[in-house]
Amino acid sequence: MQLPLLALDIGMKRIGVAVCDRLGISCRGVTYLHRNDKGWPQQLLKLIREYGSKGIVAGLPKNMDGTEGVQARDARAAVKQLQRTTALPVVYQDERLSTWTAKERLYAQGLNEKKVKEKIDQTAAAVILEDFLLAHPELKP
Repeated sequence: MQLPLLALDIGMKRIGVAVCDRLGISCRGVTYLHRNDKGWPQQLLKLIREYGSKGIVAGLPKNMDGTEGVQARDARAAVKQLQRTTALPVVYQDERLSTWTAKERLYAQGLNEKKVKEKIDQTAAAVILEDFLLAHPELKP
């Protein structure tokens, strides 16, 4: 994997998208895509080109005991769908508590419930990407 990376918080309704810079120092949420939109992989390709991403980190929603359930299988299915449209390497990152962490951050910024709902998916994707980069310091130049 090479920087910069793009991260996904794959939900059953929405997919949060985040990116990091070329040095892996900062991560930020950029948008979310609607999962029921059949064109979401092509929309993601546009973002990949726009940010010059060299790899994808997909959040894997494991149960608290580390097992994989329905949501993890669904995330893997979404990644398979994505891999039909891009040859970029995709790795999984355990995303337990990423949404909770994202909510805490957004509320700490003083956002109201409506704004938190708007930003939660992309913020969770940024948390996933931060966790991945912390676990892989060898990626940083």
